[in-house]
Amino acid sequence: MKDSSIRESIKDYVFTGASQPEAVILLVHGLGEHAGRYAEWAKRFNDTGVEMRSFDLPGHGLSGGKRGVVPSFDVLFDIIGSRLEKIKAERPGVPLFLYGHSLGGGIVLDYLIRRKPSLCGAIVTSPWISLTVPPPPLKVMMATTLKRIIPDMTSSSGLNADYLSHDKHVVSDYVTDPLVHNRISFRLFTEALKASDEVLKGAAGISLPVLILHGRSDMITSPAGSVEAASSMPSSILKLWDDGYHELHNEPFRDDHFTFIREWIDTLI
Repeated sequence: MKDSSIRESIKDYVFTGASQPEAVILLVHGLGEHAGRYAEWAKRFNDTGVEMRSFDLPGHGLSGGKRGVVPSFDVLFDIIGSRLEKIKAERPGVPLFLYGHSLGGGIVLDYLIRRKPSLCGAIVTSPWISLTVPPPPLKVMMATTLKRIIPDMTSSSGLNADYLSHDKHVVSDYVTDPLVHNRISFRLFTEALKASDEVLKGAAGISLPVLILHGRSDMITSPAGSVEAASSMPSSILKLWDDGYHELHNEPFRDDHFTFIREWIDTLI
């Protein structure tokens, strides 16, 4: 798909909230999933006066494109930027936050470094900065080579759904969700790795307040990456949850996780 067609195919979500919100959050979801999985999480924010919006990444959920195929991060940044500008126009003067989970977390941090948006702050959970099981160097080399030849060819992401949450109902719902997939293209894989390097090298340049949250038992993305990145950010707060798996918003301690985020937002608005 051409970039213009990709932008036109994006499915946007405006979760029902207060008519006069105290703040607005734009959420960027993770690999293989979709924004619809965050409806219950969004309701928690909306019920406390914080509006949440989101969109399905290209090649995900209800957005168009081959499953697991995402354009360059520059195109993704344009998609994010256009939605932030739309929110600013519709909610003038309302504090605006960017929120990224997993792959979305890596995208958000790279976006903060490369685009330097004017925001109240950013929330990042379980970001793809480093993987708990690093990809073999041969796989990285092959993907880098094949990206130049067949960038949109996909393979299995290898994500083990059992490590998403300790809540078995969450895992079951994920596995049976017809909008969830396990595909990742060579281009997306290499772009995500490149972004990870950029985040670790450029984290000191993120001046916005950033809240980074990660589970100590995350078997998908490594909390060590969050620790390293947060240590360089001048205005970051890092929270590590004991025994937390990958989807902190779906863990049994989700109430405490929500309260921690909401109270941090209150310090900034």
